[in-house]
Amino acid sequence: MKGESENRIHSVDSVSTTCQNCKGSFTIEPDDFGFYEKIKVPPPTFCFDCRLQRKLTFVNERALFKRKCDNCGKDTITMYSPRNPFRVFCTSCYNDRRNCLEYGIDLDFSKHFLAQFYELFKKVPRLHLMHKNNNGEGCEYANHIYRSRRVYLSYTIVKSEDIYYSKQGLEGNKICLDSFNMKHSERGYELVYVSRAYNSRFLIHSSRCIDSQYLLHCGDCNNCFMSHNLRHKSYVFRNQQLTREEYFKEMKKIKLDSYTEQEKLKKEFSELPRMTGPAQVKAVVNVTGDFIGHSKNAKYCFSNVDTENSKYIVFGVNTIRDCYDLMFAGRSELCYECAGSGAQNNNVSFSLDIGANHEINYCISTNNCGYCFGCVGITNQNYCILNKQYTKEEYEKLVPKIIKHMNQMPYVSKIGRVYKYGEFFPEEFSPFAYNESLAYEEFSMTKEEVLKEGYEWRDLEEKQYKTTIDNRDLPDSVNDVKDSILEEVIACPNQGQTETKCTYGFRIVPDELRFYRLMKIPLPRLCPNCRYYERRKWLNPWKLWHRQCMCSKKNHFHGVEKCEVEFETSYAPERPEIVYCEKCYQAEMY
Repeated sequence: MKGESENRIHSVDSVSTTCQNCKGSFTIEPDDFGFYEKIKVPPPTFCFDCRLQRKLTFVNERALFKRKCDNCGKDTITMYSPRNPFRVFCTSCYNDRRNCLEYGIDLDFSKHFLAQFYELFKKVPRLHLMHKNNNGEGCEYANHIYRSRRVYLSYTIVKSEDIYYSKQGLEGNKICLDSFNMKHSERGYELVYVSRAYNSRFLIHSSRCIDSQYLLHCGDCNNCFMSHNLRHKSYVFRNQQLTREEYFKEMKKIKLDSYTEQEKLKKEFSELPRMTGPAQVKAVVNVTGDFIGHSKNAKYCFSNVDTENSKYIVFGVNTIRDCYDLMFAGRSELCYECAGSGAQNNNVSFSLDIGANHEINYCISTNNCGYCFGCVGITNQNYCILNKQYTKEEYEKLVPKIIKHMNQMPYVSKIGRVYKYGEFFPEEFSPFAYNESLAYEEFSMTKEEVLKEGYEWRDLEEKQYKTTIDNRDLPDSVNDVKDSILEEVIACPNQGQTETKCTYGFRIVPDELRFYRLMKIPLPRLCPNCRYYERRKWLNPWKLWHRQCMCSKKNHFHGVEKCEVEFETSYAPERPEIVYCEKCYQAEMY
């Protein structure tokens, strides 16, 4: 029921077309046409980058506000600004609400269908924060949390506990601070794309490292310090193999508890040779992208596990099959242009924040539904349009008429983008301003650029923190920090910098202080937001460049000549990394 014959386009050749958003050219491959034909949708009119940016405007992870519940009036922490028009309920009121069919509206073919949908979207209550299967213990100041406990100012945390100032804690983490994308790690500090680490700090793109500090692209290491590209090593100090006794003798000279020493070490760490392969992949066949595992026939995918016959997937896990353009998805088949699609979705398109649905289109926050079109917030329903119940026969007659209507009377955004059937929701439908959403982090723009492109910009509420101590007056060593620091508001040196959403001042909380003392880590000087943007400098964009191996070493397989192997990589040509093909990179492992 997804479309009519007029939407079906066959092609045996690649077709170059122009993005209606950025006006750049992009290519639609024969396999792409085959997928669009299979699910009966027209080809996209936005390029991949613009499609991704559009979906990202609907996701807010890190911007939190104080707001009263629109039902009971209770003060709550929420991801929705008090200044936006959406109805927001606290957890108790949201759980007590009836099925949202009560908000249903009648179809009106004299109006744009998407405009009618937007009116419904604003009426249906939104949950103040995204907490799924979570008892909420200690998670009041966290968002996008799944089965986790004691999570503070952290976001997208799954089955973890005692997590602070972190993002993308993807299962099985305990006691981690200031980290990004860690898995099955414990007692970690400043981990970025790290798995199975223990009692370690400042690890980047590393796995299975224990009792180690300042490692880059390392694996299966313990008791290693300030090194890069190690495999199966112990007692390596600044990339020099030492005996156990020699290693600990050298480590005694390193004052890990000192902030002054830490700043020197961070500078040294940033100057380590950044030698890397074209992508982080494991057990894959015929893939392009980065951070992909146990997948095959997955093109232009990023941070995916168990993905097959799919393209343009960003953060897909647990059986993604025959899907295009998904973001934050799990266990999906024949799905297209969705964001936040949880487990067991089949034949779903143009939808957001959904789970266990089949044969639905243009839906938001629906669960366990089938054959629904343009619905919001409903559960366990079938054959609904704009939250109104229809019979099977009525539904099957109406959907083709709606699709034809969307094509004949398309929604046109305020700057002229045309939305016929086959495009995700217009960006102006998002309940978040551009600078509150993930789009701001991945596709950074100034306020002037945001407004020119037709997005909303919301000036952030100025934090009226009255700071009580300057960061320069903090003790150099954590050993000299008194418990009274918990009563202080520390001034961030960036003093409200817009680019990092600086909060001017910040506090140290009790569990955080215990962690610093346990790990002998000096107190931070920057606020959590500024620290987060410092970590982001290690991240690659969700984008690929065609490049050639940079190796010209005589002892590699290609001999004396420069290696001519070409590949797709997420390392842009202007980045500092030395990017090798897989064979040359493996030859350089220590």
